[in-house]
Amino acid sequence: MSISTLSELLHEGQSAFLCYDLGRRVQPISTNVFQAVEQQRTPYPYPVQGHACFALVFWPQLATSEQDPYLWFLKFPLDERGLLEASHVQQFITSVITLLGQQVTHALTPEQEQQIQQSPYLFTPIEAKRAALHAQLAQVWQRPASVHYELALTALQQPEHWQQVGVQGLHDVAARLAEQTQVCDAIATQFLTYPQPLRQALAAALEHQQLPPGLAQSLGRQLQQCDADAARVDLLRSVAGGIDNAEVVAGIQHVLQQPSQDEVIVCTARLWDAFDPVRQHAVPLQQLLDAMAQLPADYFAGLLSDLLRLPMLRPHLLSTLQRDDLPQQIKAAWQHFTGVATHAQ
Repeated sequence: MSISTLSELLHEGQSAFLCYDLGRRVQPISTNVFQAVEQQRTPYPYPVQGHACFALVFWPQLATSEQDPYLWFLKFPLDERGLLEASHVQQFITSVITLLGQQVTHALTPEQEQQIQQSPYLFTPIEAKRAALHAQLAQVWQRPASVHYELALTALQQPEHWQQVGVQGLHDVAARLAEQTQVCDAIATQFLTYPQPLRQALAAALEHQQLPPGLAQSLGRQLQQCDADAARVDLLRSVAGGIDNAEVVAGIQHVLQQPSQDEVIVCTARLWDAFDPVRQHAVPLQQLLDAMAQLPADYFAGLLSDLLRLPMLRPHLLSTLQRDDLPQQIKAAWQHFTGVATHAQ
């Protein structure tokens, strides 16, 4: 049998699996969507810089004991339509079969481990994304939080103890906020007064989780009132998992009235789905484009190129950019972008 997709490889190896995007926010990709992506029937949903970056978490289907799963952190290029470059996926599959056969969950020798780690399609995510993934998986499998969890709970309620908090502990807390109302209240009231290192690390944990509605509403209101650039960046990141909340949307709109460069970048990299017009509460795309057009031309080009690769936003972006009543600054930035793109071809 010819194996042409990762799903087939894992199926033939009698492995069950889950897929998580690691490019923008750590979030699950359903098996149906992932298989459609593999078969080039649909674009990769969350591309970043022209690549699909995701984790495959897999384990033997017939496992009789609770064991740690296997993890592949994979990065594959996408074509101009946002589809996976099948030839690169095939190269990875061929290298795995050559090295391991189809039994991908067998224990590796040190030599095999070293060889597979040399694959150009494997990458190492930053610590925060690895921590977010482990926190989410622990929730999915109803496993205990890490040993760092209790200290993080204490520090968020009594910030004088923050120096010893571990990254994994904060991500475990962020993944369990729905069952921790007291911690939600503490974050809501103390977020802007936390020591900056703690606030930044907490924001990096919150951005990968779905926020409880009450916490999202509180942070969204603070976003509407905060004028300190560094704190606003942290607030923006923290509400990435709460964009269904009207207060969060209002907060993003407030920031975009006079944004810093970092705030615009966070909006495109972490809050892109807040601009999807099909949402009940959505930030107008034109407001984001206006903020982007105020940046240097190379920044506008880079951010727009990245946004145009997002399947959910591309048609709405192109429709907005082709409007006759587009503000002059956006129109000029768009014409410069298309002129440079045409020249490059």
